[in-house]
Amino acid sequence: MRFFYSIIILLSIYSCNENKPVKEIIKVNRTWLDLIKQKSDTSWVKPYRNQEFVTAEYFVNKKESIVTQIMKDASDTIRQINISKYDNILLFFAEYYPNGQLKAGLSLDKEGKYNGPGKFYYEDGTVKSSGIYHHGFYYGNWTNFGKDGKLSSTDIYDSTGQLVKSIQAN
Repeated sequence: MRFFYSIIILLSIYSCNENKPVKEIIKVNRTWLDLIKQKSDTSWVKPYRNQEFVTAEYFVNKKESIVTQIMKDASDTIRQINISKYDNILLFFAEYYPNGQLKAGLSLDKEGKYNGPGKFYYEDGTVKSSGIYHHGFYYGNWTNFGKDGKLSSTDIYDSTGQLVKSIQAN
């Protein structure tokens, strides 16, 4: 009898969690950023006149030929981080909402193009879409979610990044 009640409880917990949106609160890793700043040989700040960004901070690591650019808004919140080699090959890119939540998690290949798993987020951390990039192009199945976290559609791309089919969720 106890086993029966345990199964019912587990099923009710599972069914309650099944419809909850997947949220991934991802903010700037300050420890990692401090390490980048410590390893830099040269740094400077310059005004950046743009609707979204007010200042740009630069940190240069001459030994590794790496430049890190940190873009901040009027409230001094980090909105974008770019890390690249001197030859303009992007190594890392991250963009953040005004509340500090990551907009997208994207892998890069050795040429600085999006490659591998990609995930985009709404401002509250709910997953917006996810799929695979192949050397800069959408590839295979991309799942898209509404702000409520429910599946809204699946887009299918070919190897050249062309949309082949879009399937709306029921």
